[in-house]
Amino acid sequence: MTTPDVVGLGAILLGGVLVAVMMWALHRLFVIATIVRTLWHASPTDTPEPTPGQPIALTGTVVVDAPAPIAERLFAPTDRPVGAYLWRAWFTDTGRYTYDRERGELRKGRNTFAAGIEVGDVGLTANGHRFGLDFAWLRTLYDADRLADLEIGTPTQNTKLPTFFTRYSWDSLYLAVSTPRGDCDLAQLTDVVSTARESVDTDGFGVEARGLTAGQRVFVYGELRENADGDYTIGGTDTTPLLVSTTGREGLFAHLRWRALKYLLALGGAVGLFVLFVL
Repeated sequence: MTTPDVVGLGAILLGGVLVAVMMWALHRLFVIATIVRTLWHASPTDTPEPTPGQPIALTGTVVVDAPAPIAERLFAPTDRPVGAYLWRAWFTDTGRYTYDRERGELRKGRNTFAAGIEVGDVGLTANGHRFGLDFAWLRTLYDADRLADLEIGTPTQNTKLPTFFTRYSWDSLYLAVSTPRGDCDLAQLTDVVSTARESVDTDGFGVEARGLTAGQRVFVYGELRENADGDYTIGGTDTTPLLVSTTGREGLFAHLRWRALKYLLALGGAVGLFVLFVL
């Protein structure tokens, strides 16, 4: 193959990667725009009688009748009962360091290879009613993993993929759950997760979590449903997404603005490189 052919092939490959990045960024920006439009019309309601089948926005207090599975292993004993939590499984990146704002120190980078949502019997109280929270739509949307099904030592699963190839619930645009945080080395969860082989070393693997705890104030938007026993549940659908924020409605707006900036920078960088090296 001649040198011009090699250069041409390289430009095609680079162009393909940059187009993928641009499509990824545009899709995320479209999702953000859709959520912002929904939030704009979703002010917390003081309506005394909820209407099943309709969208509802509420700010209330989290209640936990049964904690989420394995929560007691991930969160500090001093934390209140955790009714639901996001989690991600990670392995260390020895060549990369990030700044941990909570601890005020640098730590080794963490690469996510699995993520999910664990849920107990959790809801919120608002306007004199109790509303259960149903995360089934989000679990399906992200094809969320189950922590109990996690397997360590499988090369095809324990691999860091480029960001635009992944869609983890941990990075969900629909959820702004920041505290409390839990963190645990997988060596302490060997009775929960499984290993592909007995010789697999779990050092350098761990699970990080962010949860909803009893007594926490939370903003929720979703579709209201009435169960056969007369209880209310808030869930999500493709037309009425489930939104949950521990920083309130305005905090969710701020969360989305920050993410939008990230995707705009990625889009601008990809377009610039495409113009410089491909066109």
